[in-house]
Amino acid sequence: MKEQFNITRRERDCVITIYESASPDFPVRLSKIATIMQLKPPTVIEILKRLESKGLINRERGMVVLTNAGKESYNFIINCHRILETLFVDSGIDLEEACREVSAFDYMVDSDSAMKLSTFVGTPKTCPHGKPIIYG
Repeated sequence: MKEQFNITRRERDCVITIYESASPDFPVRLSKIATIMQLKPPTVIEILKRLESKGLINRERGMVVLTNAGKESYNFIINCHRILETLFVDSGIDLEEACREVSAFDYMVDSDSAMKLSTFVGTPKTCPHGKPIIYG
């Protein structure tokens, strides 16, 4: 199975930034995304254009919100990250190092592989940080 959302690492980082920076009452602004990602606004605009063309975000007057597909992408990436992090830590890799290393490729894992890895590590309910892993 091909990678589910077909995004780049910067697009992955942007999806995570949008999700984790927005509040329930107020979407995140382009300027805040640029600040958090430590990128210039024109670079962020290009990333947002790609995410918009993939149906993962909507932009309106400087505000950015994830679409339902964008939220699915976020949840998928986070769950893959947590499953892979568990595998790395169970293999003896330091937690913070595991987190850093997994961030470099968690977005490239397809759902079949993620489920097989989850089964391999015992279908954990939480990652080593104690954050939930949600199935289904």
